[in-house]
Amino acid sequence: MSKIFEAFENEPMSQTNGDRSVAAGETDRFRSRRVTQMSSVILDGTADGTARSAVVASPALEMDQATRQELTRLIQNLFLRPGGSRLVAFSGVQPGVGCSWLLARIAEVLGDANAGSVCVVDANFRSPTLHTSFNAGNALGFSDALVGSEPISAYVQSLGGGQLHLLSSGSVGEKAEPLLASTAFRVRMDELRSEFDYVLFDTAPLACRPDALAIASRIDGLALVVEADATHRETALKAAKDVAAANVRMLGVVLNKRTYPIPAALYKKL
Repeated sequence: MSKIFEAFENEPMSQTNGDRSVAAGETDRFRSRRVTQMSSVILDGTADGTARSAVVASPALEMDQATRQELTRLIQNLFLRPGGSRLVAFSGVQPGVGCSWLLARIAEVLGDANAGSVCVVDANFRSPTLHTSFNAGNALGFSDALVGSEPISAYVQSLGGGQLHLLSSGSVGEKAEPLLASTAFRVRMDELRSEFDYVLFDTAPLACRPDALAIASRIDGLALVVEADATHRETALKAAKDVAAANVRMLGVVLNKRTYPIPAALYKKL
C-alpha cells in the first residue's frame, strides 16, 4: 500500500493535501516552510425534502486538476488496488479538518473512474453536510433507514443518474446514534455492501463522538483525516491509539488543507 496511508509512528509518509503529495522523505525537508491554508468550501444547495430514491442533479464539485490527480492516486491505493477496501469510514481527528469536503471529492473522482457504483453515507447525524455538497434533499436518509423497514434503496438518492449515490443523514438525526450498535445497523451494512461496489461513510470527528469507531468496526476500516498546521501530533496520535484500542482497522491517514507559497513548477525541482 502507498505510504499515503502509513500510521503516524512510521513517519515520514506521503501526505494528500488537496494540492499535491509530499513524498516520503520530504516531510522533514518542508516542515519548517511557511504554508498557507486552503479553505474547505461546501457548495450551496437546498435542504428541501425529496422523494425516496430520487434522482438529483449532481454539480461538479469545485476541484482543480492537481487536487483531482492527488485524489486519483489516493483512490487507486485505497480502493482500486488488488484487495482494496470497499466500505470505508472517514473521520476527522477534530472538527474543521475538512473531512466532509474531502470525502465528497473522493466520491466524485471514484464515481468518474467507472470502477463501479459508489454510495456516500452521511453518518454525521449531529452536523450533516453531504446533502448540501451534492445539492440534494435530506428528508429521508441513513438515520431513517436504521428505524425503518424498507429496503436500503428506498432511502438512497441517485446523483445525476450515474454511478454516484447519496444516503444522506435523514430526519431522525442524533436519536439514531444508539442504533449504530444494533442489529438494524448490521443489516443495513450488509445491504449497502451487496447494493454498491464502494461505500464511503462521513462520520463525526473522533474528538467529539465515538460513532466512527462503531461504524468502522463493522466495515473494512477507517481513514483518518488531519489538517496541516492545525492538528497537533499528540492529538493525532491519541486518535490513532483510540482506533487501535477499539480493534478497528486503520487504513491510513490523509493530510488535508496544505498548500505551498511557491509555484508548483519550482517546488517539483526542489
